[in-house]
Amino acid sequence: MKLDSSKTDVYYLLLDLDDQQKREALEKLQKQHPSLYKQVAPLVAAEMSDQLDQIFQFTLEHSASQQVDYTNRQIDKYRILHEIGRGGMGVVYAACRADEAFEQKLAIKFLQSDLAPILSQQALFQEAQLLAKLNHPNIAKVFDGGIHNESVYIVMEQIEGQSLADYDKTQLNKNERLQLVVQLCNALEHSHQQGVVHGDLKPDNILIDSNQQVKLIDFNLTQKTNQDSNSQLIAFNKEYASPEQQSQATLTPLSDIYSVGKLLNWLFPNERTLSDLWAIQHHATDLAPTKRYSSIDKVRLDIEAVLSKRPVSQKKSIPFYPSLRLFQRNPITSSLCLLLALSGAFFTHFLVAKNQQLQKEKQIAENMIFEVSSMMFHSKSLAAQEMPLHAVVDLTRRRILANPEIPKHIKHKLLLVMMTPIEEKAAPTPTQNES
Repeated sequence: MKLDSSKTDVYYLLLDLDDQQKREALEKLQKQHPSLYKQVAPLVAAEMSDQLDQIFQFTLEHSASQQVDYTNRQIDKYRILHEIGRGGMGVVYAACRADEAFEQKLAIKFLQSDLAPILSQQALFQEAQLLAKLNHPNIAKVFDGGIHNESVYIVMEQIEGQSLADYDKTQLNKNERLQLVVQLCNALEHSHQQGVVHGDLKPDNILIDSNQQVKLIDFNLTQKTNQDSNSQLIAFNKEYASPEQQSQATLTPLSDIYSVGKLLNWLFPNERTLSDLWAIQHHATDLAPTKRYSSIDKVRLDIEAVLSKRPVSQKKSIPFYPSLRLFQRNPITSSLCLLLALSGAFFTHFLVAKNQQLQKEKQIAENMIFEVSSMMFHSKSLAAQEMPLHAVVDLTRRRILANPEIPKHIKHKLLLVMMTPIEEKAAPTPTQNES
């Protein structure tokens, strides 16, 4: 092993050695190049502890700090202006066309040259070409790409704005934040249709311009090359990465759906349990991929349902829930309809009750007619028997009291009338002529 190599070269040479050879090489390195040993030893220790993602991140961050400065240089037909930012995967510069044929604000991202031993340049370049096929207003447009000094670079539109991570969320109300997520879902829907999974969704990779338009950037270019090379090194953010991505399984659009659910948790951390938004978050971040939303457009439709106060797909079967959302959507119209329905129900009940009352009064009248008719019928026979009138009235009173079809208040009134004394007419006095 050559000990005059750089830290990265030494580390990758050590990866090919067994444990015994690795220990011997490290002892030799410590004696001959102590400063280089101090840089390589943490990487080897992490690798021996199966912390490969830490190795990858450590290597890229260290490489980024030592990346060649391209400021004020011309790369192909582009002139580099100044650095915009840098991260684990590369450095981004503001640029323009060198020939000034077009006044176009560009951004050029140079991928780390240290990725070459892990991921082939050709594979990275093919991934960059795939991104160039994406054409959506919410995705940063990729115009061009190439290889310069063994570094793959990507030319894209320059976004004047700030990342969602740096954006002051307090400036946005709930609906405005949801609108940003809808735009993000639209961008992902387009990329998924083109067979491209983002693979690294996080607030830092979502830019917001001055018109509050989302621009999705930094697609994870290591995802497919990783699967092709059987490498275990995949770049992702553990806070937003799906369980299958963290276990280094094949990425699918369901992984992006999980990340969107995590972004919703980040945007709305205090959402009450069982609310519509909580139901979306919970469903999108299910640990089992098959239990999540089946596609990103279904996530978008549910978020749009929250914005328009319509039922979300996860709660449509709950009794009265659709009616509640209808009332929230159209409170005035719903209130008038409810008032009309209640008025109709009251009027119908009133008519039914009145009809029943009429039927009852009809029955009472018939019973009274029956009793009076009976009294008149029996009064003739009783008169023949010379029964006094008060006896006839008393008999009739008993019949009325015994009749269950006549209401008490009617009985009471009839009895009051019948209790009025009736004077019997005295028999005529015989005249002298009759005597």
